[in-house]
Amino acid sequence: MENELIKTDPVIEKLNNSVFSVIGADSLVGFEKAYKIAYAAGELKVLLSKEYMKPIMALQGNKLGFKTDKDTANGYPEETVKNCLIEAVLTGVQPFGNQFNIIAGNCYITKEGFGYLLKNYRGLSYEIIPSLPRINQDKSGAAIVMKVEWTLNGVTKERSLDIPVKMNSFMGTDAVIGKATRKARAWLFNTINDSEIADGDVTDTEAKVISSTLNETVALEDLEMLFEMKKEMLSKEEIESAKRIIENKEEKSFSKLLKTLQSK
Repeated sequence: MENELIKTDPVIEKLNNSVFSVIGADSLVGFEKAYKIAYAAGELKVLLSKEYMKPIMALQGNKLGFKTDKDTANGYPEETVKNCLIEAVLTGVQPFGNQFNIIAGNCYITKEGFGYLLKNYRGLSYEIIPSLPRINQDKSGAAIVMKVEWTLNGVTKERSLDIPVKMNSFMGTDAVIGKATRKARAWLFNTINDSEIADGDVTDTEAKVISSTLNETVALEDLEMLFEMKKEMLSKEEIESAKRIIENKEEKSFSKLLKTLQSK
């Protein structure tokens, strides 16, 4: 009975129509496409009332829905989730199956999301072939060549990408290849679509547990990773200060910078 109600719900139908008006309009460019996106985003914001956001909020924090870097009892507030959800679906990914993540309050398309976009890209077939990762001695990072071969509308091309991957001591070869696959898929989609859609995955933020106790030693690599996560949340002055502290390795300022970044 509940499934029948969902199928006939006029609001859900309007939500789907709004999304399709953007992702189904391949030939639109310029102001016409900008207007479509703006109109659809505004309509989705109105249609996604508290009633319709409630089941979406329940999907927050797991792979059935979408992962976040705040997988706690509360997670992100409804307004943040709604904005990221709208950005994700108008990009073309699904609001389930971990196809997008929310990191530092922003929407990032995941490996699964780019896989979905590429699978449904008209006239495209592709293959990504990984080499063996080159892992550094302390397992803090690796590099791996990913060979990307694709055919679009009958034209075949290939490219070898040397992709860097941040690691920790718990990551193995499969995890490195997984992260590199996400980056390779993102590169291919952005290349054929002439776009710059950001990729990301909350596992990047879980690569190392960053201490919140300021009396403990703060590692430079922790600051670098947290800075990359929170960069978009910082003011111009805060970014310049953080870059100076990190680049000059000003250890006396590490704790202060950590506190600033964790507050964002």
